[in-house]
Amino acid sequence: MNTHTLKATATALREKLEALEDQNSDAKLMLNTLRGLLLKAENGKIHAPMESRDIPGYRYLPETNLQDDRNLSQLFAEFYMALIDGEEWSSFKKFQAKNKNHD
Repeated sequence: MNTHTLKATATALREKLEALEDQNSDAKLMLNTLRGLLLKAENGKIHAPMESRDIPGYRYLPETNLQDDRNLSQLFAEFYMALIDGEEWSSFKKFQAKNKNHD
């Protein structure tokens, strides 16, 4: 597990959600749902990969109006993959390459 990547992705996701929370109640709810996990990741307190089912809010993004924010979706995907230690999966690398081509 790459704790540096986990910390960086947690910080980026938290900052994005904080920037959106005053304008979007879904962003505020998602931030509140993830806050504890984000802080643990930022403080280096996560040392082992997590199971998808143990990540709070992992299905929240596609079920709200937040799904249309491509940047937020990418930040969440990067954080999620760091949490489950899936950064080396070929499907994730394809996802990253596809999103870089759309920027």
